[in-house]
Amino acid sequence: MKSTDTAARTRLKIKCRAKSGTSAELDVLDLSEGGCMVLYQGWAARVGERVLATLPGLAAQPGELVWIEDGNAGIAFEQPLYGPVLSHLRQLMG
Repeated sequence: MKSTDTAARTRLKIKCRAKSGTSAELDVLDLSEGGCMVLYQGWAARVGERVLATLPGLAAQPGELVWIEDGNAGIAFEQPLYGPVLSHLRQLMG
């Protein structure tokens, strides 16, 4: 995927708070039942750190920051997203 494609598709934000107390509002680049890939810029959380991730219209979802690479990061949710909720959020992403 080209970076211009990514920029055009990013319409969804996720609010993340790490166990260490750092927090940020990040662009969601990809979303699945089990987690999401976000644009990592401006957040000081580290791999392996527990996080609370809040997607629009949902309660905070516990998870873990599982990887950071090339300015992006992966968050794995403890509980998978419900299918219809995932479909709705993907529509918001465009």
